[in-house]
Parts: sequence; structure tokens; C-alpha cells
Amino acid sequence: MLTLICPGLLGPIPAAPETLPKVPAIDRLLARADRVPTAGHDAATVLLRHFGVSTDPERDAPMAPISLLGEASDERPDGYWMHADPVHLRPDRDRLLLFAGAGVAPDRAEADALVALFNSHFAAEGLRLTAPHPNRWYLGSDRELDLRTEPLERVLGGPVPLDVPSGADARRWRGLMNEVQMLFYGSEVNRLREQARRPAISGIWTWGGGVLPDRSGEPPDAVVGDDPLSAGLARWCGVAHRALEGWSPLESLPGRRHLVLWDWLGAALLERDLAAWSTALIALDTTIAVLEARIKRGGLDGILLEPCAGIAYRLTRSASRRFWRRGGLVESLIRHS
Repeated sequence: MLTLICPGLLGPIPAAPETLPKVPAIDRLLARADRVPTAGHDAATVLLRHFGVSTDPERDAPMAPISLLGEASDERPDGYWMHADPVHLRPDRDRLLLFAGAGVAPDRAEADALVALFNSHFAAEGLRLTAPHPNRWYLGSDRELDLRTEPLERVLGGPVPLDVPSGADARRWRGLMNEVQMLFYGSEVNRLREQARRPAISGIWTWGGGVLPDRSGEPPDAVVGDDPLSAGLARWCGVAHRALEGWSPLESLPGRRHLVLWDWLGAALLERDLAAWSTALIALDTTIAVLEARIKRGGLDGILLEPCAGIAYRLTRSASRRFWRRGGLVESLIRHS
């Protein structure tokens, strides 16, 4: 069985569904597959579930220490870690709008300089920042923190929520994050960025904190994905991992239970790029057509498609013969809108 996690497949998209490209393989799968209720409305929660990691809705899912394990071979994520992504804050009347991504991202030298500045200033607080990637930073704490946060993708482009984080350490944490803003504001990095008319690195957005969790059950035999979380889960569980870029659905992977995180659709929606979303959709349709042919030949038990929308679609050889079933992507987009 191949599990295909596809955040963003069912939108929300900023266009009328009728204008989308033709995707016959996706249409057949959505129409003919068995529908299975599932937990999780984001890729990270769905990934963790498939690796036997249970999450508490009242606490942050511990994504940061696992992700750090996936992209920093020289870091051992013992203890408490959070994502701490560099962001730009823009005043808008009586609020601050938050931006990140390619238009804000620091280069390697800028990231190193700001990380060193932070670590020098906050060493006495038991905090340590590291940046294995210039635009993906992690913050370690000497003690576990009682915080409830929001993932960066949920606040991008919008106002900074005044009630985040929450939890027993929230008041102290807000004060520390304000201090980071003042520290970065006066940095040489931002002085030079301002001269170059580039947005300032105003601070960090912290989320997904925790320690390496317990897990139960058997993980997949192999994982395909470009993101640090899928790489970290594979390394943590000692299973094979390869990048999505360049992967072929005809490729031979160890074992029989494979998991593929197809996050190109979700990434395009975060950038509000409908053209990129449509391109990724056509590529996914081509992939599903190949997998569908493998199922019919008996080379694959089935596909479990997880669009991170509270329902999964299981296509097996017998289900693929339900030619009388109609529907598809357009109907699914309307149903989930």
C-alpha cells in the first residue's frame, strides 16, 4: 500500500473549480475509492499519525525536534526545541502583519550573524538558536516550556494574533519575543538590508515545540518527501528516505508500505500561486495514473490518498473497477469549500 499525503489538493483555491485543468486519474480515484474518515487537517499531523505519534489537541505537536533531526546531522535534538522561523513584521494601522518565505528569507551570512547575535544576548536565559537552513531556524531551551502556538503557515500574510502563544509561559515568552525584535532592529544585518531596500528580519515566529515523543505501531518501510519533518521521521525510525524531487512512482523502494508527502500543492497555495498549483496538480495526476496502472497489474496493493481534509480515499484493484461512479476533483472541491 502506498500512502499519498497531498495537502492543498482540496483547496481552498482562489479560482472557480470549473477553470481547473483536466485531471482524469485524480477524478477516477476520488470517485471510485472507498472513503475513510481520518484525523488531522494538516500534513504534519497526518504524517505523525502514520508514524504512530499521537498528538494532543491541547498541546503543540512536537514537530521541531523531529524536523531538526531531519536536516541537521550534527545536532542531537535532546531536550525541548521549537521552530523559530525568521519573519518580517509590517505595521498596518493598529496591528502588525507577518510575512515570511522567499521574499523575506535571509542568506547564509545574514542568518549566521543574527543567530550569533541572539545566542550571545540570550545565553543566560538558557536559549540557543541554530539555523541548519538560512530560512529554517530552531530554538532550544534548557527547560520544557508550557506554550500553545500556531504554525507559521496559519498566520502568514495576516495580523499577528494577540492571543498566541497561550499557556503558563506565554507572558514571559511574549516579552522575550519583543526583546528579539528590538535586538534585530538594531543589527548590522538589518541596516544593510534597509540600504538594499530589502524587508527587515523583524524577529522569529516560534511554534511546534516539544521533545522527541514516544511512538507506537510500525512505521512505513520507506518515506518520500522534501520537507525536514518527513526526513526526520525516517531517520528517527531508521527507515529509508528519499526526496520527492526526482522520485518516480515506478521506483523500487524497500518493503511494501510506502509513504509519499506530495506537498507541492500546499506550498503553491501558501504563495497564492494558482499557476504553480495547477502545474503541481497535473504532475500529481500523471503520478496517480502510473500508480493506478500498477494496481491493475497487481504490482501495488492500493493507494491511500490523504488530502488532509478529515477524509482519506482508499483505491484498491476492486475499487478501481467501479466505472459507474461519477464525480471527481471539482465535486470534491465544492463539497469541501
